Amino acid sequence: MAKVALLIGISEYESNLTPLPAAAKDVEAMQRVLQNSEIGGFDEVKVLVNPQRQAMEEAIETLFDGRQKDDLLLLFFSGHGIKDESGKLYFATCNTRKNLQGRLVETTAVAASSVHRFMTTSRSKHQVVILDCCFSGAFAEGMLARDDGFVDVKNQLGGEGRAVLTSSTSTQYSFEQQGADTSTYTRYIVEGLETGAADWDEDGWISVDELHDYAAKKVQEAAPAMKPEIYPVKGGYKIKLAKAPTDDPKLKYRREVEYWVEGGNGEISFIGRAALDGLQDGLELAPEEAAAIETEVLAPIEVYKKKLQRYEQALRKEIENEVPLSDRTRANLKRLQQVLGLRDEDIALIEAPIITEQKVTTSPVDVNSTYSRNSNYLNYMGAFIIGIIGVVIGGTVVYFLTKNSSTTVVAPALNSCGKETYSLNDNISLGEEILDKQDTNSDKEAGSRAFLNGDCQTAINKFDSYRIANLRDPEALIYLNNTKARQQGERLKIAVSVPIGTNRNVAQEMLRGVAQAQDEINNNGGIKGKALEVAIANDSNNPSKAAQLATEFVIDTHILAVVGHNSSNASLSAAPVYQKDGLVMISPTSYAQNLTSIGNYIFRTAPSVKSIADSVSNYAIKKAGKTNFLICVDYQGIDNQSFNSEFVRAIKAAGGQINSTECDISARDFNPSAVISQAVGSGANGLVLGLYIDKIKQGLAVAQSNQGQLTVFGSPTLFTDETLKEGRGIDGLIISAPWYPAAFPNNIFVQNAQRLWGATVNWRTATAYDATLAIVKGLEQTNRRDELQRVLHSSSFSVDGATGKIQFLPSGDRTNNPIFLVKVQRKLGADEYEFVPLK
Repeated sequence: MAKVALLIGISEYESNLTPLPAAAKDVEAMQRVLQNSEIGGFDEVKVLVNPQRQAMEEAIETLFDGRQKDDLLLLFFSGHGIKDESGKLYFATCNTRKNLQGRLVETTAVAASSVHRFMTTSRSKHQVVILDCCFSGAFAEGMLARDDGFVDVKNQLGGEGRAVLTSSTSTQYSFEQQGADTSTYTRYIVEGLETGAADWDEDGWISVDELHDYAAKKVQEAAPAMKPEIYPVKGGYKIKLAKAPTDDPKLKYRREVEYWVEGGNGEISFIGRAALDGLQDGLELAPEEAAAIETEVLAPIEVYKKKLQRYEQALRKEIENEVPLSDRTRANLKRLQQVLGLRDEDIALIEAPIITEQKVTTSPVDVNSTYSRNSNYLNYMGAFIIGIIGVVIGGTVVYFLTKNSSTTVVAPALNSCGKETYSLNDNISLGEEILDKQDTNSDKEAGSRAFLNGDCQTAINKFDSYRIANLRDPEALIYLNNTKARQQGERLKIAVSVPIGTNRNVAQEMLRGVAQAQDEINNNGGIKGKALEVAIANDSNNPSKAAQLATEFVIDTHILAVVGHNSSNASLSAAPVYQKDGLVMISPTSYAQNLTSIGNYIFRTAPSVKSIADSVSNYAIKKAGKTNFLICVDYQGIDNQSFNSEFVRAIKAAGGQINSTECDISARDFNPSAVISQAVGSGANGLVLGLYIDKIKQGLAVAQSNQGQLTVFGSPTLFTDETLKEGRGIDGLIISAPWYPAAFPNNIFVQNAQRLWGATVNWRTATAYDATLAIVKGLEQTNRRDELQRVLHSSSFSVDGATGKIQFLPSGDRTNNPIFLVKVQRKLGADEYEFVPLK
């Protein structure tokens, strides 16, 4: 078997394409690791720097021509990628140019279709393509092209026994890092190979998928908006590219550094430092060697921090000159955001302190009033946010700060029932506004009006009347208890954010948990005599909206903690805002692996995807006897990207293997029947479904197309009534969940839930209940935001909840988070389905 590589770097261009000085350095770095006999061990590595089109195309043809079946061929390209008007991909050469009409002169660039043809006709079945380029870079420089937001890389370059790795998605720029020798993506490809750190399973070999996972993780630490992709086809991801050391002290130390950095928000904690110092001594590493490794591991995080600082400086300078910002300034800020590789949620993180640091002056109010918001301040901030948030979400203002020209939020006197309303209309309510408009009647509406007008007794009567006929509505119970809390006087406030606008059922499930905890607490004397008040927010699982709501919660200093958000997309967007300004967030439903690594104010009562993957994989392989798994994932969901990588790890660790069939349910041309057929034909006997909450229908379509051929395993996302309604096609589906009623038969939570809601509840209710309970337990010790997070982190903190004892690791995850497996099963003698626990 021969190992041959062709490395192409285009750093200089004869036309007006932007020079890419790092491209030439990229190929040098790749050559170094591939030729190294202890790493790549390639027999032949050819380098082309700034070739013209014909020379480049001939070299690519030669790479794939006359090869044997077992030969490993690698094509690396660093330069500009271009789309033409029909969406076809081309690789720019040094002489690529456009015609008088501004269109690409096709004969001056190498067409991806030509590369595909060379690869397809080659006898080699081990082909790897690594592209460090952006697919619309030329378009950004004024070349006419149809930028429809999509380049079908898989179909233009994919094939059997082949893997294509790209530095960015089809709509993203692939940027060089200023002051660096190599481009961002190539740097981490080389680092993963050179250090051996990409060998995730520590078997002494770095496979294509491991290299992709390592580089993607590092790239997103430095430039979160960049999303490297991998397109493996029929075994392509299993190709072994390089060797890795199995007993290298430096690699052992690096892995330990990675562990403590991931759990410490980009910094090494005191405990982590003690552990590393001990390991350094045990491995007999010199201090300078250990320091160099730590610097390298922390480098992408430091790059990210500098980018945030650069954007913040630019934003503050513009605010000094004009408020609100002009359209041109907004557009320039958006361009700066793209150049820096920052996401919308990163921008929201920057804005939050700029908004909150503006001093809120207190207006004269009634002598019994405890606080208010100055209307002039709100008018100013309204103009500021409308000027800035438009940049954050692409020029669209998602919400308005006020209905009228001024809004004053007035808190009630301690012994009266005064008014308090939020300025973020239709998104946050304490009771003055009904957010769940599908679940209401005249009594609920009258109760809300009475609450708004400060008539607490009428509000209590109306909410009570409504609940007699609508026992299952958690929003009404929260408003009822808020009214009683207001009438009582002294109270402590928290908030809960749920997706009422897009997934009402899930929102209600979460709200029931918060409402039940609030009801129990307030009916038992409150928190040291103070009632618990809950503000409900609707974020629609929208990342931008979640970040905006987080900013609003931060501004309201009376909010001491937040339960939420639901989806990982929303949670990961809002979490940096909470972390930046020191407000505790506990997510009861997000299991994205990197959520709690954002910082010490972020917690969750939901399980991490790692614990889900370990539990399901162990059962599937060791109990159910499955060995070959097709993994179907919604790659547009952040939590499902980590779901895929964690399941790959867990399945391999348990002795199973991953089927080579690609299954992306978010793909435009996704055909579940064809995917199942291909997987079965290549030996699959198990199917794992990882879904985003809004893609349940697509996931169930996969399970139904399966028709019992593969044993199907699903994430907690599938634990919904919607799944049971589709039971006829998915009988036997096995789902993981952090709670199930039968697992806690004597828990008072189950009994109270039945009494309060007149029916059983599911795991989202239980974990939301536990999140609220944990906050309440913390508030019994302190009502300060900064002290609350320390209380929750304390090793002595614990509270008995619906899912058992609640304690938090230093990371913010639960200790000993339980995972239960349930099976979809038809009820005996009925055409209905239910979840039945597996022992």
